[in-house]
Amino acid sequence: MRGVEQIPWLYDLSMALMPGMQRWRRSLAALARGRVLEVGCGTGRMLPLYPDPVAVFALDPNRAALDRARRRSPEAGLMVGSAEHLPFPNASFDSVVSGLVFCSVPDPARGLAEIHRVLKPDGRLLMLEHVHARNRVGRWLLDTLQPPWTLITGGCHPNRDTEKIVENAGFCIERDHYRSQGVMRHFVARKDLG
Repeated sequence: MRGVEQIPWLYDLSMALMPGMQRWRRSLAALARGRVLEVGCGTGRMLPLYPDPVAVFALDPNRAALDRARRRSPEAGLMVGSAEHLPFPNASFDSVVSGLVFCSVPDPARGLAEIHRVLKPDGRLLMLEHVHARNRVGRWLLDTLQPPWTLITGGCHPNRDTEKIVENAGFCIERDHYRSQGVMRHFVARKDLG
C-alpha cells in the first residue's frame, strides 16, 4: 500500500492545510549557502525558497513527486535517489537540507553518514523534522501510534529520536538557529571535527 508520502497530490494537499510548515521551510531554506543538496525534496515545496545565489541539487526516491518538483523549480538539478546512497563525491556541498525527511528514511544512520560524507568540512546540515516527544505520556502515545501511522503514511516514524541520531552520526547541533515547538525541530548541525 502506498502511503500519503508517496501520493504527490495528497502530500501537497496535506501540507497546504498546514501553512505554518511553509514558514518553517522558508526559515530553513534562508540559511542555505553555496552548493546545496536537498535530500528528500518530495514535491519541491522548499525549492523556490532558496536564496540567490545558490546552486541547488535535489533528490527523492519518488519520480512522480520529482515531476511536481520540476514544475516548482525548473532550474534545480533533480534526480531519483535515496539518502542512504548519495551519488556525489566526498565534500561536494556547502549545505545539505532535509525537511521532514528523516522520519521516513529506512536507515537514518546510513543516510546521515552519506550526508556527512558529501558535506565539505565546514559545511552545514540544515534540518526540519518532527521528533519523539519529551514527556512520558507523549512518548507512550507516539510509540502506540507508530505502527499504524507508519503504514498509513508510507514510512513516517513519529517516534524517532532524530536529534540523537544526528549527533550519533558525527554532527554537532548548533544552538544559534535551533527552534523547538512541541515535537517540531529546526536546526543547523556541523560536522564534529574534534
